[in-house]
Amino acid sequence: MHGTNHIPHWSTFMSITRVTRRAVVCATLLVTFTVMTGVGAADKSLKLPAGLKGFSGQLKGTVVEAAKDGRGFAIKVTEIGKTWKKNTAKNPQEAIGKTLLINAQFGKNDAGKPAMNESHVRFIKSLKRGEELTVEAVNDEGERLHLLELSKEQRERGGEGGDKK
Repeated sequence: MHGTNHIPHWSTFMSITRVTRRAVVCATLLVTFTVMTGVGAADKSLKLPAGLKGFSGQLKGTVVEAAKDGRGFAIKVTEIGKTWKKNTAKNPQEAIGKTLLINAQFGKNDAGKPAMNESHVRFIKSLKRGEELTVEAVNDEGERLHLLELSKEQRERGGEGGDKK
């Protein structure tokens, strides 16, 4: 007798590892960004260049598009700024001339639930196509970049006081 015994219990799905959850969130962000902006994974320029794996530092460039919900934006990189001590990228210069997707940082909200960093979301929502900017970004897992920290001006622009990070 086959019945429904072959269907896993719901708790099986709740035991997904943190890394898997983050990968699902990142994939969801990319799909959302693709749908909202028309820029996405099919555009090979959005793939993280191999030389940028492990990057931690500043990227300078021009905003190509920003997701209206503030989850991420595409930047055409014109220059690599400072790199930080934790940078392990073999060839960051490989990013110059490429359009890259940068997501808001994912963490936990005040209630301890997984959520996008609200100051990053507000900042991304304020971005305009064609605007030139410098951002701190990091690739600390997977094939994605996310904002690391906003400058005082970027925090103020996102509607947050300039003293917070």
